[in-house]
Amino acid sequence: MDTVDRIIKLMENHQMKQADLARVAGARSSSVSDWLNRKSTSYTKYLDKIATHFGVTVDYLLTGKEPEPTVTVMDEEDNIVVLDDETLELIDSLRSKPEMKMLFSVSKNATTEDIIKAVKIIEALRDDSQGR
Repeated sequence: MDTVDRIIKLMENHQMKQADLARVAGARSSSVSDWLNRKSTSYTKYLDKIATHFGVTVDYLLTGKEPEPTVTVMDEEDNIVVLDDETLELIDSLRSKPEMKMLFSVSKNATTEDIIKAVKIIEALRDDSQGR
């Protein structure tokens, strides 16, 4: 898989047309057509804009390699806190799933009792949908 393949895949995942990519990149539609048909490599000067739009790095577009996630968290005394896998997974869910972000957002000021009630409701809904 090369850079063009990755761009095409991202376009498909985001249900994006050539004209949309042209608008995002600031290029002509005919240029985008040439890129996607491998008639031109002028897309290289637009990779920054394309990567930013899709939320990936230029390195990913060029190589397909995902960057290692790096998170530095400091406590109140400026000590580095090491995050475990479960915490990193939760952070990733908040970042990538709008529904999780919404759930977290509405629960920020909730009491412990409110959270327990909400969890019970979600569990009951999940049980109903699984036929339990």
